[in-house]
Amino acid sequence: MIPKIHIAIPSSLTVESADKKIKTYKVGQVARAAAIFRIDRVLIYRDSTFDDSNFISTVLRYMETPQYIRKLLFPRTEELKYIGVVPPLKTPHHVKVEDTVREGIVIDVGAEGARVEIGLDCPALMRKVKVRTGQRVTVKVFSRDPLEVELFQKPSKSWGYSVEVVSSINEALNGLVISTTKHGRPITSAILEEIAQRSVSSIAVVFGAPNRGLDEILSEIGLSTQDVSDYVVNAIPDQGTETVRTEEAILATLSVLNIGLH
Repeated sequence: MIPKIHIAIPSSLTVESADKKIKTYKVGQVARAAAIFRIDRVLIYRDSTFDDSNFISTVLRYMETPQYIRKLLFPRTEELKYIGVVPPLKTPHHVKVEDTVREGIVIDVGAEGARVEIGLDCPALMRKVKVRTGQRVTVKVFSRDPLEVELFQKPSKSWGYSVEVVSSINEALNGLVISTTKHGRPITSAILEEIAQRSVSSIAVVFGAPNRGLDEILSEIGLSTQDVSDYVVNAIPDQGTETVRTEEAILATLSVLNIGLH
């Protein structure tokens, strides 16, 4: 069984960009990487030097949400002013009209049941289930006329990522921990094979900030990458640039892991 993969990114991901359009595109690249490589959860850990966690989480959550329910969940805000610069994710849960398993938002709960917006001609009726107005649900259409749905367990693969902001990097270190740094060991086939053979349910891949590495961030709480990690790796050995941006490191690292874990 392939473990679920979480990525942990700093709240200072956007520290080098004052332009909100560039910041939006930068976070959008993280969202694209998370979607491409079927990431289960994106954790944003607070970095004491710069906290842009609200902006980062808003852009990530907006992009993950199917288009037809975005207006119900996201009011017009400055954070989303330039969201149009980011390519759509087009993941399996961004469904077409004919698809029966869909994401929805409960818009009303009454005696007959709940009314759920699922992006079709009218809201669907969902009977005999306890939900609350505003709740996001995964449902399956079992009747088109009248339009009725039932709760459905999310497909285990490629059904979007969740986003969570945590107060410190320590809270992001769960499961098998892979820390990324230019001082780490190059990811070899032997390391990938070893990771693949380990019986774990989840892997946390942790990334540093644009202006400082993981060791510097961890040193603030008296730790180092060696203290908290099962593996400390470098996906871009002998890099040709002075620095590798966080979003670039995410793409490179997840690309290599994707090959090794399949």
